Amino acid sequence: MCVHERRSVSHTERIDMFLKQVTNCLLFLTLICLLHTDAESIRADEGATVHLPCHSPPDDSEKVSVKWTKNSATSETICEWIIQKNIGSSSNGCIPRFTFNRTSFTLSIEKLQPNDSGNYSCKITRLIPPPTFDNISNVILHVAAHPGLSLQLLNSSDDTCVHLLCSLESLNPELVNFTWSRGQMSLHPSTSYDMKSELDLCKPDWSDGDMITCHASYSNSQTQISIQLPASDKAKQLIIICSAAAGLILCIIIIIIVVVLCKCRKRDENGSIVFSNKVYENFSFAMSRQNAQSIAKAQTEECIYEN
Repeated sequence: MCVHERRSVSHTERIDMFLKQVTNCLLFLTLICLLHTDAESIRADEGATVHLPCHSPPDDSEKVSVKWTKNSATSETICEWIIQKNIGSSSNGCIPRFTFNRTSFTLSIEKLQPNDSGNYSCKITRLIPPPTFDNISNVILHVAAHPGLSLQLLNSSDDTCVHLLCSLESLNPELVNFTWSRGQMSLHPSTSYDMKSELDLCKPDWSDGDMITCHASYSNSQTQISIQLPASDKAKQLIIICSAAAGLILCIIIIIIVVVLCKCRKRDENGSIVFSNKVYENFSFAMSRQNAQSIAKAQTEECIYEN
């Protein structure tokens, strides 16, 4: 009788242990299902604005707590809000450049920086009605460094044509769209690739000194770069010839002035400089004549007054 009781107790213990193991497994699986969601990956460019999504809580939630964190060694809290239907919401605020949407629970980041890359978590806790329910969304953000746009003027064997190359670096190829312009006029590229575009122009489609601009559109951003077309070799030669001619004429004028001044002046017995050229003599004669006329006019007026 005693032996039978000992076997019955041992069998009960084994059942209890089995049930505990099954319960632990179910709890673990339930926890994984509730807390774990596949992380969404988002790519964005430096300087742009990005919106990180967050899964909404059940519709019957009257009061929820929303907390955005960046998973790192310190697990920095970015935003924390408590939202209650028909009453309003309260918040501990968000750190600079981060904005929380109280309707969609999304997190917006402005003026992205490369160090904004990382894993972000949005935790929504249902406070009312009980029981408490947690929902966590994970987002992986990749911030690409600001793309470098370059514009080059390639060598051309003909002075009447120019060949331009516009290229963009550090960006997904499928997001780039190149366009060209000269002032307000749009130009059609000769060839376009994933990360670069080429433009060939021949006169009269361009002139010396024209400003050509390459535009690159990607995602929600745009950038551009301009280059001024140089003068052709013939134009350069003409400029050099004109400059040389102008310089020669200026030198001749200066030499003539110096020679005339040297010939038109001399020193008298006292060492004073006097002018002896005809121009000066004519000028002196004109001044003397004018003075004589003035004196005669004054004498005439005096005679009239005396009479």
